[in-house]
Amino acid sequence: MVKTAEQETFMYPKIKRWLQDLQAFAATIEDGNQQWIFMNYADPSQDPLRSYGAENVVKMRNVASKYDPGQVFQRLCPGGFKTSEVQI
Repeated sequence: MVKTAEQETFMYPKIKRWLQDLQAFAATIEDGNQQWIFMNYADPSQDPLRSYGAENVVKMRNVASKYDPGQVFQRLCPGGFKTSEVQI
């Protein structure tokens, strides 16, 4: 969390690089690099829903179309990760 746009501009590239380094390190450990990404702490560049796998994204889309046919949660709720935006 940063307080100003200037701080974000300064820190964001460093944090993204740190995350890439961390993922590379985790890949060297047996069972250390899990492919899923915890959505609550994900950065928008990480696409956490896609990490759940195509089959699960399709399942979530089917549930959304059944219980939210007007796509209220896909179109009217700002922020978050949307199943409609996942490229599978």
